[in-house]
Amino acid sequence: MRLAPDARNGRFLAIVLLLIVMLLVYVIGVHWWFVAPQLAMSDQMSDLRDQQQRFAQMAAQRPLIEKHLAEVRAFEQNNQAFLTDSDANSAFSDITQRLKQVIGARVKDEGRCSIVSNSNFKGGEEETYQRVTIQVRMRCDLEPFAGILYDLENSNPYLFVDQLMIYRQQVGYFVPGAPKSASPLDIRFNLSGYLRQPGKPVK
Repeated sequence: MRLAPDARNGRFLAIVLLLIVMLLVYVIGVHWWFVAPQLAMSDQMSDLRDQQQRFAQMAAQRPLIEKHLAEVRAFEQNNQAFLTDSDANSAFSDITQRLKQVIGARVKDEGRCSIVSNSNFKGGEEETYQRVTIQVRMRCDLEPFAGILYDLENSNPYLFVDQLMIYRQQVGYFVPGAPKSASPLDIRFNLSGYLRQPGKPVK
C-alpha cells in the first residue's frame, strides 16, 4: 500500500522541523555555552604562545642590546663635541674663558681686538640637548677676528657662532700728518655649546 502524497510531505516536513529544532538546540544549548568559549580560549592561547615566542626572542637578544647600550654610553662619555661642564652656570664661565684664550692666542695688540662685554643668554628654542649661549660684543679688526672665528668653530668641544652682526665704527677725528688707521669693527654675536645632559624633548 503506497503512502498518500500528503503523508509523505508531512513526514518530510516533520524531518525538516526536527533538524531545525536540533540545530537550534545545538546553537543555543551547546555551541553558545561550550564550543564558542573553547574556540575563544583556543585563540587566546594561540596569541599568548605568539607573544611568549616574541618575548623569548627579545630576552635572547638582551646581552647584545646591553652591549650596544654600553658602547653608546662609552661613546657619549668620550665624545668631545659636548661641553665638559655638568651645569649651565659653570658652562657659561667655561665658554667665556675659551673665548678669551682664543683671542689671546690670535691677537698681539689688545687695543685692536678685545671683548667689550659678554653676558649669559637664557632662552631660545627647546632642543634635544641643553644649549648654553653667551652674547658677546667685541671691537676687533677683521683679519684677527676671522682667525678667532675659525678657531672657535673648529675647537673641541664644539662651539657655534650665530647672530653675527658687524658694524663699522665712526672715526671721531683726524689729526693732519698722523697715519690714518681704521677704527676696529663693532662685532656682536652669540657663542654656544651643548651640555652632555639631555634637554627637553623636541615636539
